[in-house]
Amino acid sequence: MRVGIYIDGYNLYYGGRGICGRGVAGWRWLDLRAMMEAVIAAQSPWSATADSRVVFCTARIRGRDNVSSQRDQDTYLRALVAHGAVDVIEYGNYVARTATAPLATADRRGRPRTH
Repeated sequence: MRVGIYIDGYNLYYGGRGICGRGVAGWRWLDLRAMMEAVIAAQSPWSATADSRVVFCTARIRGRDNVSSQRDQDTYLRALVAHGAVDVIEYGNYVARTATAPLATADRRGRPRTH
């Protein structure tokens, strides 16, 4: 059975940091391929995966804003490839913005009115 595995690097990082704690470094170096193959073996009816393709999706940290975080990200991405934990790294674009919405209250007839 051929299996494609897509990992959202942003959610993996912040989810792991939220569960393990900000100061705990070891979880960052988990073997993504081995973890996904273990999940497939434990949770699927397939007897074995003949081939798995692991795609790590992320966005580059801008060094202009955060030099040390960009350096850390570079180290992590190089380690993923060197270890064989991923087959492909797909780069997207991170957009930093604050989500806003107007405050709405009901008017005298119960219809929403924005302020």
